[in-house]
Amino acid sequence: MRGLRRIRDRISMLLRIPRRWIGHPDLRSLERRVDRLQGDSERLLLRLHPGVQSIPCGNGHDGVDLKRIEASRFSQNGEDGVLLHILSEVGAVDHNIVEIGCGEGIECNSALLVCCFGWNGLLVDRDRLALDRARAFFQSRSATDRVQLLEQEVQPDAVDELIPGEDLDVLSIDVDGFDFWIWRQLTRCRPRIVIVEVNASFGPDVCCTVPWQCGDSNHDRYRRHLRGWHHGASLRAMEALGRSKGYRLVAVESTGTNAFFVRGDLAPDSLPALDPASAWRPHGVRSRRHPAASQAESLAALPVTSVSEDGEV
Repeated sequence: MRGLRRIRDRISMLLRIPRRWIGHPDLRSLERRVDRLQGDSERLLLRLHPGVQSIPCGNGHDGVDLKRIEASRFSQNGEDGVLLHILSEVGAVDHNIVEIGCGEGIECNSALLVCCFGWNGLLVDRDRLALDRARAFFQSRSATDRVQLLEQEVQPDAVDELIPGEDLDVLSIDVDGFDFWIWRQLTRCRPRIVIVEVNASFGPDVCCTVPWQCGDSNHDRYRRHLRGWHHGASLRAMEALGRSKGYRLVAVESTGTNAFFVRGDLAPDSLPALDPASAWRPHGVRSRRHPAASQAESLAALPVTSVSEDGEV
């Protein structure tokens, strides 16, 4: 399988050559960032002047109009705006965030809170090069004194040792693997808000996660699926787990990649619990070329662990 991955990477590199003739990748990246900032500005204007609209915007979910609240100053899929909206409803206590799977920092759920709102963050990733870039990024934002960067591959049975104490405002989990199990094994800490990546390719009805058992050091999502879609858990499974831990699913951003949960004792009426089947959205990137049904079909025969409606496995 590793040989196939090397061949795939080689083919991908060769295919980039004609794409560079069409447009430099740095320029395309800059154009995407400009488009995102323009979209964020337009949504901000809509929120500031709702009475000016001739046709009211429809709600993405019950009680939350995602088109109006999503924003991506540093996040990849509009998570910044959704998280700020939830925090404005729930509030924060210690202004601390832990992010497991932070990548290079410039595109993560912690960056906006740390860089612009003065929060403290513990950011964890197993990729040393990514953490070096994250360190340089936070240094450029004069935020190094508020950020602890930890190079570590977080294991589900060691997550309690990673997060000290019981009080935490926000926990973000994005490891493209054992996301479900990491949250399941977290028992000492009950964050006010949990953001966790889900795998929309499983579809809206399947309730499952990739398998894990003690001793498994890493989940290679390419091992059984050439495109790397075998990872994480379905939204329905993650909602069942959250509900079993006393959390309410309150939002799923528009690409169907990140689910937002609020602790039940803190959730206001303005953030109603969502039905996972209604909240599910097809994967924003994969669905451009592959219908949601074909994504689910390609995963149907691969190893998974079933999750009950009570969040049990």
